Amino acid sequence: MRGRPVRRLALAWGSAVLAAWSLAGCSSTAPPPDELAREMFDLANEQRVENGLDPVQWSDCLAEKAATRAEPFVDDPDLEHDTLVSTCHEGAMAGENLSRTDLPAADVVELWMGSAGHRANILDAQFTIGAVACVEADPLPDGGDSGMRACSQLFEGPAPETTPTPSASS
Repeated sequence: MRGRPVRRLALAWGSAVLAAWSLAGCSSTAPPPDELAREMFDLANEQRVENGLDPVQWSDCLAEKAATRAEPFVDDPDLEHDTLVSTCHEGAMAGENLSRTDLPAADVVELWMGSAGHRANILDAQFTIGAVACVEADPLPDGGDSGMRACSQLFEGPAPETTPTPSASS
């Protein structure tokens, strides 16, 4: 009877060593910034749909603006929002979420959903277009990729309708 518990322990230990060995070759490198950005965009849209909203449509215009907004955080860990002005739909309502982390996309979106302001942006029914852009941050001393990413998620609503101004008649 004594042999069985020891054998089970040896099998369990052996299985644990085998599992650790098989995972040792797996790389935990961060995804490329563009893949991370697209995953964050898709996960945020899943949150919208789960909350009864339409997903926002991807905007190449906003993706360019988001990349520009993420750049200052490559070497600066202090995330600060600048004045946000709609640029793709002139005069439209706009919103932004920022992150600077090495966490996976799902964790970032979960953290955003746990923050009132970020959640409000993701779940704002007035936003119709959006994009996320991420850039590599905190490069290693040799210039290599540290896995840290600075990301900006931008949203805009539709362009406001303009009423034609009557022309003066003589």
